[in-house]
Amino acid sequence: MIRLAAIASIASLCGLATPSLATEWVNCVAPDGAATFDFLVGSVDFLSIAGLNISVGEKVWASSAAYGPGDPVVVGQAFETSDMILIDAVDEGMAAKIAELRLFKSTEADSFVYGGTLRIPGQGVWAVSCSGQ
Repeated sequence: MIRLAAIASIASLCGLATPSLATEWVNCVAPDGAATFDFLVGSVDFLSIAGLNISVGEKVWASSAAYGPGDPVVVGQAFETSDMILIDAVDEGMAAKIAELRLFKSTEADSFVYGGTLRIPGQGVWAVSCSGQ
């Protein structure tokens, strides 16, 4: 009986520790559409980037073929505070920075607005606004 109670207790604790598997794409784009930075975030209590798509002109980078065609890219660093998101994308060897996304964020109820800058070294810098899907 005690063993059954212990197993039930452990099973219930494991259920509480299961993270949510929902994800959402955040799409950031320059007003003229010249550059984009899209990132897939997981629904956990911290910034967790599951995928990236970046484009400028005809040049495209993607973190996985599942997210679209493009040269390989990975997250170099990602940081979030209550009012900012900072993400750096780098090449697969982590030797060169591909893009820097710097966002300020504002939320109200279920709505959010993110805006800031996207810098792609050697390509340019743009003001961007972001929306979710």
